[in-house]
Amino acid sequence: MKFLHTADIHLGYQQYGVKERFNDFSRVFLHIVDQAVLRQVDFVLLAGDLFEKRTVDPMAMRVAVEGLRKLRDADIPTLAVEGNHEKAYYRDQYSWIEFLDALGYLRLLNPRFEDGHAVLEPYDDDGGAYADLVDTRVYGIKYYGASTGKVFRLFTESVCEDGRDGVGFAILMAHAGLEGQMDRYSGTLAANDLAPLREAIDYLALGHIHKPYEVDGWIYNPGAPETCSLEEVQWPDRGYYVVDVDPDGEPGHQAELVVPPRRPFHCLRLEVDALTEPEAVYDAVSGLIRREGKKIARDPTPVVDLTLYGVLPFNRFDLDLDYVKSQLESAWNPVVTRVRNMTTPAEFEMAVDMEASRPELERSILRELLERDARFRPDAEAWTQVALDVKRLALSGAPSEVLVDRLRHARAELAAPAGEEV
Repeated sequence: MKFLHTADIHLGYQQYGVKERFNDFSRVFLHIVDQAVLRQVDFVLLAGDLFEKRTVDPMAMRVAVEGLRKLRDADIPTLAVEGNHEKAYYRDQYSWIEFLDALGYLRLLNPRFEDGHAVLEPYDDDGGAYADLVDTRVYGIKYYGASTGKVFRLFTESVCEDGRDGVGFAILMAHAGLEGQMDRYSGTLAANDLAPLREAIDYLALGHIHKPYEVDGWIYNPGAPETCSLEEVQWPDRGYYVVDVDPDGEPGHQAELVVPPRRPFHCLRLEVDALTEPEAVYDAVSGLIRREGKKIARDPTPVVDLTLYGVLPFNRFDLDLDYVKSQLESAWNPVVTRVRNMTTPAEFEMAVDMEASRPELERSILRELLERDARFRPDAEAWTQVALDVKRLALSGAPSEVLVDRLRHARAELAAPAGEEV
C-alpha cells in the first residue's frame, strides 16, 4: 500500500500582491496531484490549510476542484482535516473545506466530543472520525488551537480503548505542531501528549508548521511545498511524503520526502556601515550582483530580497531605494524584487519606553548609542555596563586612576576595537 501525505498548500495566496505568486501556489498543488496519479498511490492525505483564507478566492476554488476531481477520477480517495486558515469564522458556520466534502471531492475527518469523551465513528455522509482504506485506518483531527493538547488526550483514551482489531496500519492525520520545532505557534503538542499514542498509531501525519521534520520514525511533517514567507527559504527540503507501507516489514513503512518544483527565492544582505555616501551603496550592490550573478541567473524569474543593514552613515532620504531595486531587476529579471532598508540612521530619535524607570531609560539609551557604532555593537551590552560603572564611580568621588583602571580592565576583557586607545 502507498499513500501521499501533504499539507499547507495555501491555495489562493497572492504573495506580495503579485498574480504570478498566486499561480505558483496553484501550480505546486496540481503538480502534487499529478505525482499522486503517476505514482499510483492508494490515497492522499491533506493535513490542513489547503486554502490560504477562510473566504476562498473563486480561482483558488477552481484549482482545488480541478485537482481533487483528477484524484477522484483516478480512484484515489482524498482524506483531509480542517486547518486554521480555512476554518469557518464562527462555530455554526459552514467552511469551504466542508463544502468540498459535501460535494464528494474529499472526506473530511474529525471526531465528535460528548461528555468529555472522543466519539470515534467511521466516516459516512454525516462525516466521521476515521476512514478504512486498503487494510489501513486513517483518523483525522482538525485544528483546535489552545485546546489541542486536551483534544489529543481525549482522542488517545478512545483510540486505545477501541484497540486495533482488523487494522493492519493506523494513521492519525492532524493539523497541529510539535513543541520545540518553531516558536510563536499555537496548536502545538508536547512530547508527553503524543507518547501514549505510539501503541495505537503507526504514522502521525502532521501539518500546520511550515518547517519539515521527522521524529522517531513515526511523526512526519512535510512543510509547506511553496514558500509562504522568507523564513522558509532556510528549509529547501519541503514538499510531500510518499509512503510505502508493509505492515509485516521492519520497519512497517518507508517515507520519502519529495521536493516539488517551486519558485526560487534568493535572500541577500548588504552591510552599509562603511558606505559613506549613496554612490558607495550603489557600487556595493553592483559588487553583490557580480558575486551572486551566476548562481541567481540559473533560476528564471526568481524572487529576490535584498536587506540593507547596519548603521547608515548619511541621511537615509538620500538613498534611492528604487534605483537599488532597478539594479537587481536589470541583473536578474525577478518576478518579485524587494529591497528592505533595515539600517539604523546615524542621527536617529531614541525610541524610549515612557513607562520605564530612569535607570532603565539610561541603560536603554546607552546601549542604543553603542549599537550605532559597528566597533562596539558585538559587545554593546557589556560596554553599556562599563559606562554605567564609570558613571557610578565618578559620582561616588572615586579618583581618576580608579576610573582608568575600570576602563583598562574592560578593554582587556572585551578586546577593545582594533587601533583604539582607551
